[in-house]
Formats: sequence, C-alpha cells, structure tokens
Amino acid sequence: MKAVVWQGPGEIEPAEVPDPAPRDPGDAVVRLTVSAICGTDLHMVRGTMPGMRPGTVLGHEGVGVVEEVGDGVRAFRPGDRVVVPSTLCCGRCSYCRAGYTSQCDAANPNGPEAGTAILGGRSTTGLRRTAGAVRADPVGGRQPGTALPDAVGVDSYGPPSSDDGDRERRVAELEDAAAGGETAWNAGDDPSQAARRTAQAVAEAGTIGVSGVYPPTLQSYPIGTVLNRNLTVRAGNCPHRALIPELIDVVAAGVLDPGRGVTVREGLGDVVTAYQEFDEHRAGWVKVALDPGT
Repeated sequence: MKAVVWQGPGEIEPAEVPDPAPRDPGDAVVRLTVSAICGTDLHMVRGTMPGMRPGTVLGHEGVGVVEEVGDGVRAFRPGDRVVVPSTLCCGRCSYCRAGYTSQCDAANPNGPEAGTAILGGRSTTGLRRTAGAVRADPVGGRQPGTALPDAVGVDSYGPPSSDDGDRERRVAELEDAAAGGETAWNAGDDPSQAARRTAQAVAEAGTIGVSGVYPPTLQSYPIGTVLNRNLTVRAGNCPHRALIPELIDVVAAGVLDPGRGVTVREGLGDVVTAYQEFDEHRAGWVKVALDPGT
C-alpha cells in the first residue's frame, strides 16, 4: 500500500509498505478513503517529538472502509464506513468507560507511564492494537468529514476587568499571529512564549484551555503568572472516541458540514510538498485533505 513514511527529522517520503493484516483478535484493517495532515504530524516531521523510529508510517486523521477484522471484533464488519480517532483506546478499561479515552492504558504498549497512544506517533506510545474506530455510515447523503477525527486550538476567556482595552490589544496581537499577519510567529516553535502570552492575555480569575499537542519533554510553564492571577488551566489530549459519535449525529442532522473546513485537497503524489506548505503556514493551507484517489 502507499504511505507517508518518516525516516528522520525533516525527512519524509511516499513509499510502498506491506499491506496490514489483523495481528490481534481486536484488530481491524481500514482502507482510508481520505486522510489529512495534522499539526501534530509536524512534531514528528521536525523531530520535536522524541521516540520516533525510521520507517514509521505517519498520519492519524482519516475516514475509510473496513476491509478485514480480527476474530474478536463484534461492532464492525467489512464494508462499514468508519472514522478513525487519532488517539487510540480499547473502549473497555476504567478510563475509557469514564470517557477519558485518550488515557487508555490497554491501547498503549507501555501502559500508564506512556500517556496517550497516538496513531502514527512515537514508538513509546505507538500502535499496539487498532481499537477505537467509530461507525460513520452516510446519513441523508452526508459523509462524516476528515475534520472529525481530531481537533486543535487554544482558547482563553474570563470575566471582564478594568484593563480590558490593553487586554483586547494583546489578544488582537495573538489573533494576528495565528492568522499569519505582520506579527506572525509560530507557536509550535516557541510553546513557552505561547504559554506566557496566553497567561498574560486572559482576564484575572479566567480560564485557559489548551487543546493543542505538546511533547512530554516540554517542562516549562508560567506557573507564577497563573497562580498570582488566579487562573484555571485545562489541558489534555482530546478523548476523541468519546466525542465523535455526538459529532457524527450533528453532521447527520445537517447542523455542521465539516467538509467546508477543508481548504486544500492533495493526492499522495504531492504529499511531501503538501507537508512543506502546511508547515510553512502558506496562505490557504489551513486544513489539508489527502485523497489517495487524486
């Protein structure tokens, strides 16, 4: 099969790799019809995510069709259309049953010490079993988009205060940076600066929500600013498996069309260029869909 393979920091290439087959009773083989490039992939490509092994197949956002299942799979059968969450889970352990599917121990080769297991990630948290797919049969002619498997973003909010004018200016600078304006900077290249600016921009007693992905080697955070401004910080890898069924219902009801968020569609032949354009924040390269049929 065709795949995008990581060979080293800054080195990726399209390649032919062996077709997968179920190895464990709970495995499923899914033929992807559309995948995507995620900001988390850039951690792998740049070498800022430790534990990557040459030959690792990249990619963790996709929709496709089940081709084959292991003997222990009961919820899916060949021909089913599925969304594949980027964070892996078993669906049965205590964390999964509580909705914290991104902290599943069973799906992780190193258990609770390894944290979130991410498809196409580093060896310490990489794939051990392919649990976690979500049924996504088309409803009313609508197809669940590749925007559903993952989501990233940073949000900060809180009660108003006396210095709202200055705060609005600082938030405007952050928004300009994120949009690639004159003050643009790459938060992924300097996460400590991003954390400091966010902690300064939010109102006192406000809340910071971090839904992006940072490597475990990052150990710096402006805790002094957070404590002295009475801020609340919420962070963690998204429990995709627990949330996607509700998102599929929203799409099926016509409330949301995730396909509108796709700004670029590329085939695998131009995948290296697509990664480069996305990494460089080129205009229009916001959500990139990779279509093997293109």
